[in-house]
This record gives sequence, C-alpha cells and structure tokens, in this order.
Amino acid sequence: MTAIFTWKYLHILMFVFWVGTDMGVFLSCKKSTDPKLSIDSRFLLLHMALRIELLPRTMWKAALPLGVMLSQVNGWLSLSDMQLTLVWVFSLAWWGISMTGAWYYDKPMGHTLTKVNNVLTTLVGIGLIWLAYSSAAGNGPFDVDVSWLHWKVGIYGLINLMIVAMLYVFDPMGIAFGRLAVEGSTPEIETTISTIMGRATVTIWTTYILICIVGFIATTKII
Repeated sequence: MTAIFTWKYLHILMFVFWVGTDMGVFLSCKKSTDPKLSIDSRFLLLHMALRIELLPRTMWKAALPLGVMLSQVNGWLSLSDMQLTLVWVFSLAWWGISMTGAWYYDKPMGHTLTKVNNVLTTLVGIGLIWLAYSSAAGNGPFDVDVSWLHWKVGIYGLINLMIVAMLYVFDPMGIAFGRLAVEGSTPEIETTISTIMGRATVTIWTTYILICIVGFIATTKII
C-alpha cells in the first residue's frame, strides 16, 4: 500500500503544479499583450512567463511515467522491469529535449529542439490514444475492465496533441514581439499580438478543461 500511496501522492502533486503554475504563465503572457505597458515591462512579463513555464512543462511530461507507475502498482498494467526502465528513459529524454528547447527559445538550437519536441509530443499523443482504444477493445496493455483508465489515458493523449497545437499557435508571438522591439507599438503589430494571444487562449483553456475532465474521471471513476 505504501507504493500505491506514494505514486498517487506524486500524481496529485503533478496535477497541482501543472495547472497551478501554468495559470501563472497564461496570465503573464496575457498581460504582456497590454499596449498600455512600457515595451520593457511587456518583454519582462513574457520572459518571466517563458521561465515559469518550465515547471508545468516538467509536470506535463511527468504525467507519463507517474501514470504508468500508478497503473503498475494498482495492477491495471503489467510491465517488466526493462519496460518500466524504458518508459523512464524515454520520459527523461523527452523532458530534456523539451526543457533545453524552452530554455534556449531565442536561439537556433532552441528552435530545432522545439520542433523535435513537437514531433515527440505528437507521437506520444497519438500513441496514447491508440493504447486507450486497444485496451478498451481487450487487446491491452491496460486491464480491459478498468474503462475509466482507458478514457484517462486517451484524454491525456489528446492533451498532448492540444499542447502541440497551442505551441504552434503561440510560436508567431516571438516574431511579433521582435517587431515590437524594433518598430515600436503600432496598430498593426498590436492587432497581430492580440490575435495570436486570442487564438492561443482557446487552446490553453481547452487544455485546462481536458485536464479537469481527466481529474474528474480518475477521482469518480464514473465511466
């Protein structure tokens, strides 16, 4: 029971630090689009948001190995020690690529690693959705009788795809702020910035809603 409580506690902390800190990222990004602020203040807010974002980025990646371990100790999943090791190795590599890309977001290396991260995240999302469907059909790897877990895994896969969409939508913000630094505030640039933020907000809140649904399903097990 100690192992179950340990992994469950870490799983709960993961959700708390994921959504809680990401809300700080969103609010900082949102405020950085305010044309009433000085350009220096707006850049500072955006830079802070990108640094705070390293924590929810970590928690989002941690959801994979922590979820696997929690499923394993509860008997909903049966993996060998080698398979569990591979899950951790992949998760750490995925996290490392993502973090390095985010830290060097304004460097060519950062742009390249971000693209690699987006590809890996897309594959993770599609793979998890497929595993959820396979398990629901009785083909494993998760216990066929734990239907709520299939939904949880599938929606987490969808969350990964939504995050890729969010990063794709938000990516032009760097170019827009680059123009802001060089050209100053103009109606055209401000419209571009607010449009990008508006589109990103849709993907961000959709992700929050999906995370809340995952938490509700895992808590109530009503499906």
